[in-house]
Order: sequence, then C-alpha cells, then structure tokens
Amino acid sequence: MASDEHYVPLTLLDPDGGWINAPVHVSQLHGRPVLMHFWSMDCEDCIAQLAHVQQWLREYGPRGLVVIGVDVTHSEAELRDTNAVERFARRHGLLHPIAVDDGSMAQAYGVDSHPAYLVFDAQGILRMHAFTPEQLAETHMLLERLTGPDASTGAFAP
Repeated sequence: MASDEHYVPLTLLDPDGGWINAPVHVSQLHGRPVLMHFWSMDCEDCIAQLAHVQQWLREYGPRGLVVIGVDVTHSEAELRDTNAVERFARRHGLLHPIAVDDGSMAQAYGVDSHPAYLVFDAQGILRMHAFTPEQLAETHMLLERLTGPDASTGAFAP
C-alpha cells in the first residue's frame, strides 16, 4: 500500500440507503480504532466471514473497537427499501451499525471488491486495506495491537 493511502479520511458516513441498527457520526469515532467491513448479501465469501467480524466485535469492542458494516447494494429497490438488509442483519445476528451504500462509500474508500476490511487507528489513519481471506489473520493481529494496552500511547509503527 502506498503511503498516501494511509491518509484516506474517515469522514464519509452518510450513505444514501441510510443505516441499519444505528447511525454513526464521525464525532463518535474520535480516539477509537475502527473496522469498516464492506460486504453484500449475495456474496458467499462475505457471509462466510461474518463470524470473524462478530468475533472481533466481541473481543475488541469492549476495548474500544468500533465496527461499521457497509452493505454494498446492487439495486435502487434495495436503497429505497432496506427491509431486506435489516432481515439479513437479524438472521445473522448483526447488531453493529450497518450503512446501506449505493456505491459512493465504496468508491470514496477505494473498495472495488468484497468482502473488504478497512482498519483505521484511533487517529483515523488507515492502517490496513484487506481483501483476501489470507489477510484475516493480519487483520486480527492489527486489531489486537490497536486495542491492546500500548494502543493509548499513540505510538504505532506501521
């Protein structure tokens, strides 16, 4: 990843499709590490990896991690009626905030495939952009570092 990609701002949190569970405002993220998880309801790999996201939320949520799901929609109908996304979230036990994206969030964050994971540190700096199952272990280790006892010092060696 090029060094300038580390400065992708964590600011675009106003999806056209709205929010499932609860909206997120940028002010709520200040000083907290953030995992953005881009997925789609019709993606088998996305569904298979939901267990990882839920485990990370259980493990690192109490230590300050904010998890934001981003459903990358594929139709205008879904944007007008988010009930399908809400039913999917309930069926899979997803209780964290989920943005229903029309593609603008994915484009702004440079996400062109899914599932995808963006990990931001507590200062809002993008530390990882993961797209492959092989990167799940790396993501786990980074979340451990960002939420561990040394995370509050502000010291971080990429």
